[in-house]
Amino acid sequence: MREQNVVITGASSGLGAYLARELTRRGAHVGLLARRADRLEELAEELRAAGGRVAWAAADVTDPAGLHAALDALEGELGPVDVLVANAGYGRPEPPAKFQPGRSQAMYDVNLFGMLHALDWAIPRFLERQRGHIVGVASVASYLGMPNSYSYCGSKAAMRVHLQSLRLSLKRHGVAVTTICPGFVESELTEKNKFPMPFLWKTDRAARKMADIIQRRKGEVIFPWQMALFIALTTRFPRRFTEWLLSRGVPA
Repeated sequence: MREQNVVITGASSGLGAYLARELTRRGAHVGLLARRADRLEELAEELRAAGGRVAWAAADVTDPAGLHAALDALEGELGPVDVLVANAGYGRPEPPAKFQPGRSQAMYDVNLFGMLHALDWAIPRFLERQRGHIVGVASVASYLGMPNSYSYCGSKAAMRVHLQSLRLSLKRHGVAVTTICPGFVESELTEKNKFPMPFLWKTDRAARKMADIIQRRKGEVIFPWQMALFIALTTRFPRRFTEWLLSRGVPA
């Protein structure tokens, strides 16, 4: 990763911020992008104090024009982007008793279309240079429809399949596509969960794992391995049994 220019969306907190720290430690030049300017500035100062080369720009991934202007600014400061990490996303429990029209679209706008807006900026540049690396942070939840998580699971599933098709399409053009599917990781999102979260990882450990995956330019990776095994097994069970099993793990 040394001397590579890496832009991370959703970099102001959680996995995005920890990944920025880890990639900076490995010698990458990091561009930070998120909505919260105060947090980005604070993180940038921290990384510069540690010897990193860092730029930051505030933008909302649901606003294509604002996002593209921010990406232009980061590239202008760092140089041509080598790796784009589409990390911005969120989830929240969706119990039917608290259903609100429009919430599903809002989650798709960030999780899926936020990534697509970033790719609209990156792909033409990568194709022109015949090199580049797209990284999308999906989720283990992209493989199964979990109870009370329909918008999160659906948006992450669309994200994962879109990236899979891109990986096959762009390989011959010198552009790598990596899909990272973490299990439960400590964050502002998971601290709100009121259901069991097996194999929960600390954020710094997950960031190190993600940096390893990015550095090795892997295709699609689930971690931890226990979750990978769970997905491998449950996707082979009869559907009725899988749905019965999943329905028992989350309160109504």
